[in-house]
Amino acid sequence: MKSSVEIIIRTTHSLCPKCSKKIPADIVEYNNAVYMKKTCPLHGNFKLLISKHSWYYKQLTEFYFSVMPKNMKQSRFYIYLSNKCNLNCPICLLEPNQEIIPDMSLKEIKSVIEKNKSSRFYLYGAEPTLRSDIHDWIKMLKKNGNIVNMHTNGIKLENFEFLQSLKDCGLDYVSIQFDGFNDTIYQKLRGRGLLDIKRKALDNLKYLNIQTGLNVTIARGINEDQIKPILDFAIENPFIKDVSFATLSHLGDAQKNFSPEELIMPDELIDMVEQQMEGKISRKNLFLFQKFYYVLLSFLNVRRCYNFQHTALIRENGSFQTFDELFEFDKFEQNLDKYRSTIKTNRLKANIFFFLNLLTNIFSSHFLKKIRCLPLNMLLPRNIRNPKMPSKLLLVSFGTVCDPYKYDAQISRYCGQGFVIKDEKGVFLSDSISGLTLQNKHINNK
Repeated sequence: MKSSVEIIIRTTHSLCPKCSKKIPADIVEYNNAVYMKKTCPLHGNFKLLISKHSWYYKQLTEFYFSVMPKNMKQSRFYIYLSNKCNLNCPICLLEPNQEIIPDMSLKEIKSVIEKNKSSRFYLYGAEPTLRSDIHDWIKMLKKNGNIVNMHTNGIKLENFEFLQSLKDCGLDYVSIQFDGFNDTIYQKLRGRGLLDIKRKALDNLKYLNIQTGLNVTIARGINEDQIKPILDFAIENPFIKDVSFATLSHLGDAQKNFSPEELIMPDELIDMVEQQMEGKISRKNLFLFQKFYYVLLSFLNVRRCYNFQHTALIRENGSFQTFDELFEFDKFEQNLDKYRSTIKTNRLKANIFFFLNLLTNIFSSHFLKKIRCLPLNMLLPRNIRNPKMPSKLLLVSFGTVCDPYKYDAQISRYCGQGFVIKDEKGVFLSDSISGLTLQNKHINNK
């Protein structure tokens, strides 16, 4: 039954979307939906729809805050290599091709890398492939035992020899922007037609068997209908290991070209995928997988943000089965709830309980037969993990990057993204919102 009375779920802090001042915020339930409400003394009231499904949000956030460790070492670092770009995307979170932040040198970042060996580093920018010394960056990161992932628009990957040279240096993974199968989409989101270039880049990645992720930005009224075609394409191509659907964020050039009313929260993406995939991927699938995922993160003492929801698909004869169905999570869920209750008083006991039940579930289900190669190398020490993912496994995520509208201080402290940033004082590590803040120079983050 819908309630016409607002109920406060929890209180937090956020930012004013106009002046970026830190202000109190309430997360409230109203008519079975969840909103963030906040008031700036100078700019008035703001209200953001977070979820149309209050049961999902309340149960999952309660579980999330209960099991996530308070002190976690960061293991994923984004290195902002360059402000230069060969595109002028209307939806860009940054403000490229301006002298906002000087490019950092290998010498400047060397100490940061040496203190965080055996981690995962993401090379991004504006466009990292425009760095003339990109090969040296990859070599140095690999020398220190790291996994190297490059985020790119893919334009330079149309050149086979260039991509081959990056692979020869040790590049492990490429995350490429891919917003759909229609050039009109790219003209609206990226400023020009790019479909043929994207296809050629993907052909090269496939030929060289480089692990690839598709980074998809979903914009209201432009490409919501592309979720199923992109997932179908990824399922048919095992070199694609993950698909990350992200929504517009009110940062950089995007805030100039799109209104706040066009913002989509990840929860709405889940509704879209459930509808387009005709229930084969459902909210229940994500709910069960997320609970397992949060417990696994807690067990491994790893950070991840609540604002990125995940599921996993197992490829099978041109189709797929959801990970939670294969793993029989409906039977395993009570063990996850027991972990949550046990960890409050005894973390060691909770971790032993989870590990033993995890192994029991693996060997008693059809999981081993289906996937053949366990993705449980993540349980091994980082310096001996195999960065290769099983060919049958496809990870799918639905998320958003923090901006002044969406920023939730309680969630941000678990941010899974460390930014390696350079400013006037030198190179340092920052969290997600601070990193994007510094790059854009439009949020007063003091």
